[in-house]
Amino acid sequence: MKNNPLSLLLHHLFPFLNWVKDYDRSVFRADMVAGITVAVVLIPQSMAYAMLAGLPPIYGLYAGAIAPIIAALWGSLRQLATGPIAIMSLLVLTTLTPMAEPGSPHFIELAILLGHIVGILYLIMGVLRMGHVMAFISHSAVRGFTAAAALIIIATQMPNLLGLTVEKHEYILPMLLEILKGVPSLHASTALIGVISFAIIYGLKRIRPAFPASLLALLLTTSAVYFFNLHNSGVRIVGEFPGGLPIFKLPIFDMDIGFSLIGPAVIIALVSFAEIYSVGKVISSETGQKVDVNQEFIGQGLANIIGSFFQCPPVSGSFSRTAINFSAGARTGISGVVSGIIVIFALLFLTPLFTYIPKAALAALVISAVLLLFHPKEVFILWKKNHHDGAVAVTVFVLALLAKPDYALLIGVMISLMLFLWKTMHPRIVRISKDPVHNMLINADLYNKPSCPQILHLRSDNAIYFANAEYTVEHILERADEVETPLKFLLLDCTAIGFIDITGTDELSILRQELKTRNIRLVLTGVHIPVMNVFKTSGFWNELSSRGVIANKGDAITHLFHDIDHEYCRKICPYSLYTECSSVK
Repeated sequence: MKNNPLSLLLHHLFPFLNWVKDYDRSVFRADMVAGITVAVVLIPQSMAYAMLAGLPPIYGLYAGAIAPIIAALWGSLRQLATGPIAIMSLLVLTTLTPMAEPGSPHFIELAILLGHIVGILYLIMGVLRMGHVMAFISHSAVRGFTAAAALIIIATQMPNLLGLTVEKHEYILPMLLEILKGVPSLHASTALIGVISFAIIYGLKRIRPAFPASLLALLLTTSAVYFFNLHNSGVRIVGEFPGGLPIFKLPIFDMDIGFSLIGPAVIIALVSFAEIYSVGKVISSETGQKVDVNQEFIGQGLANIIGSFFQCPPVSGSFSRTAINFSAGARTGISGVVSGIIVIFALLFLTPLFTYIPKAALAALVISAVLLLFHPKEVFILWKKNHHDGAVAVTVFVLALLAKPDYALLIGVMISLMLFLWKTMHPRIVRISKDPVHNMLINADLYNKPSCPQILHLRSDNAIYFANAEYTVEHILERADEVETPLKFLLLDCTAIGFIDITGTDELSILRQELKTRNIRLVLTGVHIPVMNVFKTSGFWNELSSRGVIANKGDAITHLFHDIDHEYCRKICPYSLYTECSSVK
């Protein structure tokens, strides 16, 4: 039944049908427990991240109610927990602050429109099967950005945490100076609430990760504010906000504003999806689920688009809440549906209880959450593994602190792409020799080993195309010029050349002719069929002749050994690198 066209179409349009068919009570119980567990964290985080984004807390609850349900039903990752996240909230704040006052009606309208545009971008990428674009998002750039974003978020939350009154600044360094200036005038009660909340949340996370520490901190501090009337003595609270479900309302439609938000929306979409992609790989390794990037684009796109109709700011998959969902035993997307329903219940019946939540406690919640994103050791590890990756991470980190974070990430991605292009334009040409002790071919340059004086064995470690063909040939000729012995053959190992274009074959033809003038014959080995086909269509194959190509690189030396000067081997050559050497010495 599932293989008929109608069934295939339904499962494609409604991917949740893939797991609904096997649903039973035991799975539902597991999803129910996980959904409730996530909701306990989602409710306070939604309010906290809304405030981080410059929005009233109620809009975070709207996002926490609608987005998890839609994303769970149309996404591909069954345990992914969608909703407001810290980095996306920071990007919303930094993007929209130059356009409107945070918290103002126009700022709220812009945030909702931004979520709508992010959703459209996600949906387009999913429908057009553009999941491969994630390959262009440098992990080192994202790591540098994430670390800087964590510090920026902490800085933005310090005034609420300590009860400081400071001037707002677009960049972090002036903001830090204002915070330092304001420390002597901090509000003692607010600072005490903030520090205690942070100690409870961060401390319990380290001791008992599964315990709902954020809920406990909010209950204790809210009770203290209510019973001791601390809000009347200067402690900032969330205040009253409207209860009930969000009304259906289309986002504002303004072409000029919409076009101005496309650039930031692209950055927000890619940054948030980089986190989803990382989460997906972890889930996949644990459960064996296949990560369908394109379907996840669609799920996140629908969550943002439909959410924008119900006054939701941009949302994405949360690493921390997904980890909670998975560890709590979630089996399907129903856990996300349960979380959303519980937030809806809170909107309908519990909003009066949120009035006295101190902003300091919410700031502590945000800070404790983003501390998990700050891993400076990762940058050092990147540097040790690859200096280029480490440099990109450091560059993005510094730029994000000195300039706007979204610009820093964009620059980091561009630097990564430029480094990638530079590497492909300057492929490594490796000299190959044989280790007679272990009877295997090795990188002679790396191990400082000699090679046959009459056969220069090289390997090109990249495709040969218009951007690097001339460099490749020039470098090969330079390697040939370094040989001071009577060279007879240049054996080029092509096993790492998976692609070649016409420019590449033209340059190889020039190489063959140049070597011929030096009485050196070019011989290729390990040529892949697609590369061989290009050789044939370009005419280069006829130039090589049957003696110019040896299919099996393991037999190459044996074939060439018959045509070298054995007298030189016997009287002058000091090496016995190959098995054949013993036959003439």
